[in-house]
Amino acid sequence: MPALAKPAAAAPKAKPSAAKPKKVAAGPSHPAYFEMIKEAIAALKDRTGSSSVAIAKYIEEKHGKSLPANFKKMLSVQLRASASKGKLVKVKASYKLSDAAKKDAPKPKPKAKKSPAAKAKAKPKTVRSPAAKKGRKVAAA
Repeated sequence: MPALAKPAAAAPKAKPSAAKPKKVAAGPSHPAYFEMIKEAIAALKDRTGSSSVAIAKYIEEKHGKSLPANFKKMLSVQLRASASKGKLVKVKASYKLSDAAKKDAPKPKPKAKKSPAAKAKAKPKTVRSPAAKKGRKVAAA
């Protein structure tokens, strides 16, 4: 049997993983669906609950660019799943937060009121005297 000798001059192959770092799939840029649903229901403030259409419209306005194409289907699945888990209460065709979820619900931020100083800085209207108006009519005639 002939002895197999490895040549010492052969360079070991470089690892391809070291040359090209793997791209890690980033998570969605929007918050979790239940968080968006809680926020929408709290902001809509419907006494009888918010419909899935109203919730979808609110979420789309707020997080529109970061939502996937199948967002409405995912939302309906999440609404049904949350209702079955007891996080939401379904009332006819609307959804309300359950008592347990209400404790964690974010309160909608009050809109910032404009200070009275900003109103005072507005330019006063210029009032022309009636004599100036008469002067123009005479000059035009």
